[in-house]
Amino acid sequence: MKQNIDWKSIAEPLDVTNVYDPRHYIRAWFAFDRTDTGVILHCNMANGEELDYHVDVIDVDVFRMRMNPQGIIECGSDMLVNCEFPSVPFSVQEQNDRLIVATPRIRVEFPHKWKVTAYDHPVPGKGHIFYQESTEDRAYGPGFEVPPTGFEVSESGDYFVRQSVAIQPGESFYGLGEKFTSLDKWKHEIPLWAVDSGNVSTSRSYKNVPLLLSSAGYALFIHSSFPMLFRLGSESSVSYSIHLRDSQLDMFLIYGPTYKHILQRYSELTGFAPVPPKWSFGFWISRAGYRSRQEVEEVVSEMRRRGFPCDVLSLDPWWMGDGPWCHYEWDEKHFPQPDEMMAWMREQGVRTCLWIHPYVPKSHPLFDEGKALGFFVQDKKGEVCNVMEAFTSDKEGLAAVDFTNPAACLWWQGKLEKLIDLGAAVFKTDFGEQAPIDGLYYDGRNGLEMHNLYPLIYNRTAFELTKKKFGRGLVWGRSAYAGSQRYPVQWGGDSYSTLNQLACQVRAMLGYGLSGVPFSSHDVGGFDYSPHFFDDCFHVDFNESYKEEVKDSFPKDEVVYARWMQIGVFSSHVRAHGKQAREPWTFGEEVEQISMKYLKLRYRLLPYIYSQAVKSTRTGIPMARPMVLEFQDDPTTQHVDLQYMFGDRFLVAPVLTRDGRTKVYLPAGTWVDYWSKAVLTGPQWLTIDVPLETLPLWVKAGSVIPMGPEMDFVNQKPMDPLTIEIYLPVESEKILVEDEDCKPIEVSYTRNGSQLLVEVGAAPGDVEIVLVGERIQSARIANVALEVTQDAFGSRVQLDGRSGTNLVLGLESL
Repeated sequence: MKQNIDWKSIAEPLDVTNVYDPRHYIRAWFAFDRTDTGVILHCNMANGEELDYHVDVIDVDVFRMRMNPQGIIECGSDMLVNCEFPSVPFSVQEQNDRLIVATPRIRVEFPHKWKVTAYDHPVPGKGHIFYQESTEDRAYGPGFEVPPTGFEVSESGDYFVRQSVAIQPGESFYGLGEKFTSLDKWKHEIPLWAVDSGNVSTSRSYKNVPLLLSSAGYALFIHSSFPMLFRLGSESSVSYSIHLRDSQLDMFLIYGPTYKHILQRYSELTGFAPVPPKWSFGFWISRAGYRSRQEVEEVVSEMRRRGFPCDVLSLDPWWMGDGPWCHYEWDEKHFPQPDEMMAWMREQGVRTCLWIHPYVPKSHPLFDEGKALGFFVQDKKGEVCNVMEAFTSDKEGLAAVDFTNPAACLWWQGKLEKLIDLGAAVFKTDFGEQAPIDGLYYDGRNGLEMHNLYPLIYNRTAFELTKKKFGRGLVWGRSAYAGSQRYPVQWGGDSYSTLNQLACQVRAMLGYGLSGVPFSSHDVGGFDYSPHFFDDCFHVDFNESYKEEVKDSFPKDEVVYARWMQIGVFSSHVRAHGKQAREPWTFGEEVEQISMKYLKLRYRLLPYIYSQAVKSTRTGIPMARPMVLEFQDDPTTQHVDLQYMFGDRFLVAPVLTRDGRTKVYLPAGTWVDYWSKAVLTGPQWLTIDVPLETLPLWVKAGSVIPMGPEMDFVNQKPMDPLTIEIYLPVESEKILVEDEDCKPIEVSYTRNGSQLLVEVGAAPGDVEIVLVGERIQSARIANVALEVTQDAFGSRVQLDGRSGTNLVLGLESL
């Protein structure tokens, strides 16, 4: 039984009578006070009421704007890493009909007749508008298509924020979390309300982030967890509106103009992601679910026998028996001596991930324990709220742990710590979207405010425990909110096993990255059956669909799995998971070999992947980068959302058709086909036909790609040899090869005509230099000639790199 909540009606604004009755918007300001951090404007609303509008300068390109007819509520934040901001130089001047607040970089003008306008230049009269509120989007007559910034008022007199902004011609919008629709949200209505998405083809989402990026060069971060609805040109082509089920607007206006700078600023506000453990970048294998210790050991043994690299095996809830869940106790009938099982797995180089969620079944003794301590979310009458959801509850329902109570967090962490002490390495923190809206939480916040925020504090509590135990934190979470990038990693939820839903997952991954989250994943192969399953098996109950006899009766899709595996390998994290078996060999010999090829390539690319991950934690830039993020000045990329950059060097073009035909856009520059070594120049569109084994993959000219040896699990071997692939060297390039808990290795080259000087810092062993796109004619160190070999991939030179390398290469064109 699902919780009877209409998410859409909660997220949408109230249907109030004053939509065309302009009384509750800001009309003008009549006085102002300067403060240490900005100004307070005293305003008149159209209904005659007065309102204070607070403006704070947070940085030279970040302004905070707040209003509340009941008075600004100053409070702490789970989203922001710091509510105290350093002082920033700014000026305030009243000029003619307006007040101007300027920093050394931008200025924001407040005309007496209200129309907040921001310019990309600090000097009045100079620069261009990048942001402007909408005040004149009128219907025919006295009403509005989109009323100006102000409030919607319920019949009971409650005020709800409405922020209205002008749309520039051709403007695109990005962000708002993990949405399974197109990357550009122009003409969309986007609710921000955590739900179990049910499938992955709509704007319903597990992960909502109130960060909206505009191609006009700015972003809005709405610092609130109350339900919101973004109408991005859906009600008018010249205005968009943000509706918030709260009386307080707390909005950060961030100027870029680049998306990369915006993500940097947003991360400074809400926190940079930490680097996940290096082993987490290996391959995860999972299933819904393994039912016994014998089955787990057979899968691990078969992985090693067949030569598949693998670092994590994830156990879904059946490690606790057949439910109801979650009580954090092993089913020792089917998983005897779980500590011995997990120790044996570690000997094979495989760590254990355990499925959990934040709810306790009311039929289990653990509920009585938590209730007696007051550790569950309660309603206003002091009764434990009931969480009803389809998969894990029994007829008595579930209780949600109240993570706003520090004692409840310690109690809950104690249950998990015992599992870690037995051998668990990480937790799959499933669900979290069902936080009861009728709740009154320990810290005084109500359910409407906490519903979206609950995923953040739930995952934080699990993450902080793993960090305490292992030094580096990690979860495998499904739900998230603003700030969740501080607690990686999240995956994309429950998709069907179709190519269309793979496309939706690609878009969601890219949109989530543009929402300030560097690390994310998705279920390789898709989680659920194809939708045809429910046509053919309409008589099967939802929970029955997890039974082995039902799973085995429905065919698998080899094309979907192979194409999904290729994209998984070029995502920040890769896990195969679904109701049916997701071990590569269960899809036949061809798919097994394809999977082997790409997983072995991923493990060889770990030096590149981990180095890019470290870079992401310092910049806020995602590992899977939308084309518009990397090539913002190319207008074509504005709507290209089915290909992406993996890091800053690989262009990845997913194949989403059964016949292997796909279109690819190459931006300006020179590109090297990773497989054929063919050189192409952009900008251009390509239509190509590729076999199932081929993922279209290009490398930017000039790139330096560090690679390691093949291995069965992360850190099985040192980076020996450290392979440095150089693609069509340009004038110069420098990278850092990062490794966990080790000093980074600096690699650089400088070109002088046909001569290339390559410098590599001290490495663990041999260094192999591979030149792609040109031929090495000669190689020497201090006038000592070195052997050069040639193969289909390129020219190679190998040498002892433990003392560092200064290598001079003589080049010739191919």
